[in-house]
Amino acid sequence: MLTLIDFGCGQHPRWQLTLTGSTAALVGSLITNLPLKGAYPTYICEHGHTHCLLLHPHEDDMTTGPPARGLAEGRVPPIRPE
Repeated sequence: MLTLIDFGCGQHPRWQLTLTGSTAALVGSLITNLPLKGAYPTYICEHGHTHCLLLHPHEDDMTTGPPARGLAEGRVPPIRPE
């Protein structure tokens, strides 16, 4: 399980999302590849503001190995609720 917190900006409120299974593993891998501002992964929103993200993994439910089949072939598999 992975809890993702976006601290927001002047145009966007703070929000939190909890993911499980292979979705958590995939999103966690993608976010850890974002540029850092201090200790936080960041991205720029459509208003040009920097958003800092906080990842809080819960080791009890994280999957290991490839997060989803078909990515190597350029296909994006559908996300099914866990």
